[in-house]
Amino acid sequence: MLVTALVTPFVDDGARVDLALLERLVAFQLERGADLVLLAGTTGEGASLDESERLDLVDAALGVARPEQLMVSIGGGRVEQVVARGQAVLRRGVRNLLLADCPYSGASSQALRTHWHGAAAAALGDARLFPYAVPGRTGTEMLPDDLARLAEEHPGVVVGVKDATGRLARMGRVRELCGDEFTLLCGDDHMLRDAMVDPRIRADGAASFSANLAPASMAGLVAAGRRGDAVAARGLHAEVEGLTGLVTVTVEESVQLRGERLAVPSRARNPVPLKAAFACLGMALGGCRAPLGEMGAAGVSHVRDVLRRVVRAHPQALAPLAAAFDLDLVAQLDLTPRGEPAVIELGAHGDGRSVSGRRTGAERNAVVS
Repeated sequence: MLVTALVTPFVDDGARVDLALLERLVAFQLERGADLVLLAGTTGEGASLDESERLDLVDAALGVARPEQLMVSIGGGRVEQVVARGQAVLRRGVRNLLLADCPYSGASSQALRTHWHGAAAAALGDARLFPYAVPGRTGTEMLPDDLARLAEEHPGVVVGVKDATGRLARMGRVRELCGDEFTLLCGDDHMLRDAMVDPRIRADGAASFSANLAPASMAGLVAAGRRGDAVAARGLHAEVEGLTGLVTVTVEESVQLRGERLAVPSRARNPVPLKAAFACLGMALGGCRAPLGEMGAAGVSHVRDVLRRVVRAHPQALAPLAAAFDLDLVAQLDLTPRGEPAVIELGAHGDGRSVSGRRTGAERNAVVS
């Protein structure tokens, strides 16, 4: 199962959601291998959306997707807010709900089970609820033992987990306690290959941010992992390895302070580097809402270099995106050698199209060195 944690596109400097572009992004993901599209998650800047905007996302997505093809993040706030949010989504026919461990609360694992996830599960009996363990964002964590108890207390409601703890041993413990019927989604793209082929874990798939850029490659990786093909999984992991590193980018930016030029560490976390990547490729998604901001020049340069390496080494990874949105990646990433009309061939995922989205005989066979 591939769940794409979708970006939220904005217009007018973040004043409103670009619902027309959102529909295109949802349709693109489903056409290119995603099983579900997650709305209003971390990648989708859910914390910056108001209640009406959240529902606008769902309504727009339902214009191009079936309810069972969507998942919606319903955290945070008070339990009553989470429940009301979930009920509004359920009324629209969408049952797959994601609920992160309660951020900034410092709640214990047992308290999260009983007073957060458990309370939501009891009130949302028609849902398919996926707790989301991401301690790096929330500062708290429901442990595998309490997760297993939660699933036992709410059978048919708590059906899986998105695990973004970065710990394979924890995922193995989840599988051991929760069993094979429990859906274990790896939330750390760079660990997906290992999580799927490790016999102790046998992850069912991914809730992926890098699938925004390369859904076909990520879907292929999930499929290879599901059938236990470690060799194919290794090759597909190589296609997306550079992209998965964009979840967090740390560089030194040059700043002027009291007449002295300093190199200051600058750290940008998802979705900031992802939206910078889209901009580098020629897609305007409206940037990120405050307090998230734009990357500095060094950060953008790093993102562009990553994309160049990916396109040169594995052009098929970004081929579907280029074809679907008519992107000229050669021009956008300045990949054409001076004096040469070279074009990168897209490969298996590009349906025979060139990186620029134009289909000519010369372009199909040209390769940039």
